[in-house]
Amino acid sequence: ILPSTIMLDSDITNPSVPLDPTGKGATESATEGLALSLFQRLQKSVVGQAVAGELSRSKATGMRKGVRSWVTDFASPTQFARPGEELVPRVRKNLVYFKGNYSILAGAVLVMSILSNPFLLISMIILGVVWAYLLFFRPKEENGALSPLVVGGKSLSGFEQKVGMGGITFITMLLTGLSSTIFWAVGVSVFFVGVHASFHRTDCHEVDAEEFGAVPAADAA
Repeated sequence: ILPSTIMLDSDITNPSVPLDPTGKGATESATEGLALSLFQRLQKSVVGQAVAGELSRSKATGMRKGVRSWVTDFASPTQFARPGEELVPRVRKNLVYFKGNYSILAGAVLVMSILSNPFLLISMIILGVVWAYLLFFRPKEENGALSPLVVGGKSLSGFEQKVGMGGITFITMLLTGLSSTIFWAVGVSVFFVGVHASFHRTDCHEVDAEEFGAVPAADAA
């Protein structure tokens, strides 16, 4: 009489492996091992390396696409003209076209405003360190919540700690003038962006010409 199931040699010689009457465990393990082997070979192959390199290049290109040339496109003196009836379309196109440049300039203005006030800079560093300790280095419970903190004989929950730290941050912003610094930086950035977007011509954009209003070569000729 033939046995109803056929056991693998490893199942017989290795007593630690439980017997599987259905044979499904061995089949699934073999399938998973084959899939993992094929995936590793694909990663090491020329095709896998080419695909990974193309993905990296596409990501880098997407990040650089929003920042236009500072010298020949963004700040070229020959590309500015007094706005006319096309003011609104010009501003709209320039805001989209130069969004990367405008973001960098706004961030630079904010950083310079903070660096120009040593007291504000020190306060920002201290607040950043305290927030980092509270969110990433404080002991946590099993459910992920912050461990209670005893202050003045009262136990504060994780939510109460964050609310208290938020209140301290708000008071510090008022005392150090951070809010006024941010408003000033935003105001300067908005003014500069508005002037630049109003006076920069759209008929000589270097890239994405047709989408952002540049004159096609046939029409320019």
